[in-house]
Amino acid sequence: MNPLKSLMTQFVLGATIMIAFILLLTLSQRESTQLQKQLTDWQAQADKIQLDIANLQQQAQHYKLNAPRDFESYNRDVAVFYQQFRQQLTTLDNSFSEANNNVTKLSESIAYSWLTQEGSPLLRAIQKQSAWHHFWLLFVDDLEAQLGDPKEPRLEWGAEYIINNQERLSLEATSLANQIHEAYVWFGITSDKVNLGLISVVMAYLLLTLGLFALRILRPVLSTTRACEAVAAGDYGKKVDLNGSGETRRLQQAFNELSARSKLMMDMLGDINKPGDVSEKLQSIYDSGREALGSNWIGLMAFNEQNVELNTSVPTTLDYNFRHRHVSLHKAFGKELASTLESGWLNIESLRQLSLTRHDERFLRELHKNTMAHQVVGYPFRCPKHNNFILLFSSNNPEGFSQQQEELIRALAKLMADAIIAGMDQPANNDFIVGDIQPIQ
Repeated sequence: MNPLKSLMTQFVLGATIMIAFILLLTLSQRESTQLQKQLTDWQAQADKIQLDIANLQQQAQHYKLNAPRDFESYNRDVAVFYQQFRQQLTTLDNSFSEANNNVTKLSESIAYSWLTQEGSPLLRAIQKQSAWHHFWLLFVDDLEAQLGDPKEPRLEWGAEYIINNQERLSLEATSLANQIHEAYVWFGITSDKVNLGLISVVMAYLLLTLGLFALRILRPVLSTTRACEAVAAGDYGKKVDLNGSGETRRLQQAFNELSARSKLMMDMLGDINKPGDVSEKLQSIYDSGREALGSNWIGLMAFNEQNVELNTSVPTTLDYNFRHRHVSLHKAFGKELASTLESGWLNIESLRQLSLTRHDERFLRELHKNTMAHQVVGYPFRCPKHNNFILLFSSNNPEGFSQQQEELIRALAKLMADAIIAGMDQPANNDFIVGDIQPIQ
């Protein structure tokens, strides 16, 4: 049997696919949770940048309103305000670095390339982050130019520069925060859709698996069980449709073979005591055992002193086509038939090849021509009057008889022979079969 059709193979394959779907769903949910956390952290950094910008603007406004009027006050502001001012700029630089780190972490996700496709809110947020950081760096460079020498910074110029750009700074910070929030909402909706889709696929696969289990395994087992009960009740020969898969299909095939064998055996037992001549017995054997035995022709040959003769065969349409019905015991095939009286069995595995190599055996050529058989087996037996016969079975299957069919023929051959012997006692056969036959000495 093809290993791919085995129930165990299909179970392992199906379970592997199911586990793969579950792992994919778990990975998707894990990635979704991690990305949402990273977006939340990024949002927090953007909000912190907004707050830091507001603090910077507040410091600038405070200094502008309280600008020193003498050199002593200026020195105090350089010692206090300027240090606070530099500390606030450092805080903003650190906030931008943290925000950039969040973007870097996002880029490490396996879904990053898919989430940052053209026009996605996340891509716009990342682009906005880059543009905002670039603007901030330019702003800081210009601010440093306004401040001049760190030892004697122009604090009022720096404060005015911040105040003049406070609207742009606030707008950029707010725009980034809004863009990140939009990306967060969009990602939440997208991840929910993806997870829902994966759950739907898992559920659909589970339903499909259960459906196939019911159709290809459960239903065949139930139908075979009912058929077994019917055969046990006496309905011999009952068949079931081959709708199973793997071992269940083999179970159905085995049941059909067993049911056909039981019918054949019961028919054989009935034929022994049923009235009828040899031709009727052969026809009954052929009709009841054609499917179980796989035979397309059955013939009865009788031994006499000089040859072996085909007395009758079925189907009768093939029997009429035999013109040379005897085989000389002095030729190779005749000697092979005679040897079966001691061996108890005949097996010709390639009738076509044998008919070609033994071109002088007309019976072999006609047997192959009429039956198109690939294999012929035979069972020799002796009647109570000590006349010898051989019962032949042919198969036109390219592989010949299966091992089970050949074993079945061997097992039932004795019953078939008894049925034929019973048919020889009918008056119609006294002259046809037994009259001129002599036992081999």
